[in-house]
Amino acid sequence: MKFSDRWRCWCLLSGFAFACSSVQGPQPEAPSPLPASPVSQPAVPATPTAGLSSFKYAPGTVRYKISRSAAIESLGPDSPTHREISTNITNELLTLEPADQATNFTALIDTSATTTQGLIGSVQSVQLPIQISGSFSDSALTISTETTGGKCNAVSSMLVTDLHNLLIVFPKQLSTGVTWKDSTDVTGCQAGVPTSTHTTRSYIISGNASYNGHPVLVILRTDTTRAKGEGGLQQHRVSIDATGTGTGLYYVDTTSGLIVRLTLDQLLNLAVTASTRRSQFKQSSKQDFQIVP
Repeated sequence: MKFSDRWRCWCLLSGFAFACSSVQGPQPEAPSPLPASPVSQPAVPATPTAGLSSFKYAPGTVRYKISRSAAIESLGPDSPTHREISTNITNELLTLEPADQATNFTALIDTSATTTQGLIGSVQSVQLPIQISGSFSDSALTISTETTGGKCNAVSSMLVTDLHNLLIVFPKQLSTGVTWKDSTDVTGCQAGVPTSTHTTRSYIISGNASYNGHPVLVILRTDTTRAKGEGGLQQHRVSIDATGTGTGLYYVDTTSGLIVRLTLDQLLNLAVTASTRRSQFKQSSKQDFQIVP
């Protein structure tokens, strides 16, 4: 593969993890690089729940600090082994307001910093803040097209994906061993290429634990993902096809109505066609959501 073709692939795949763009604003310290493959969720010292509980999202505004890391490796006998790393820290505000049979939300990215290594190089800047709004109910999460602007914006796509991870539908009664499933269909944009991602998610309640001195409900999640994209990148036609698996770990405070922490690990196998050349890649990524004052 030519250098220019490979650069386009790295930039596009970097975007698949959390957006192929650097964002103007205060520059927090970057997270540590990701290991070569996703780290399995640690064993959580959870105890069985005593009786039944329930969860309802609390109204108001919370701030999440989100650390993201992604490592991309080229595969195949005709491609020399190469590994690229991207890291990002984002601060996001999520505001929830009860409405008739639903909850209205506003989500805003006010600071973000992205670092890259290797062929990915420097990437396009996006002016902050970026804000989107919509509504959330037991049947759907709806994003207002007016707030997204209808443009191919990688940072807005990242924010939409974060909302699908943070705003989930819980069973009415929660206790150890309860399981449920859902799925998401997200249309987004990575490095200027429109993408669509379908994820099937399975949950199981592990039990009770303590987080920062407060009791929380521990929920484990497993995912399967399929993603496709096709469009132009630097005046070249590219397409992408990805399949993968992932895991998630939720710490849920049923008393305050908050998801106080969420960690996600994912492993994707990707095929990218650029300038008529098809290449194979493996991408491992990790995201860590934490509530901050």
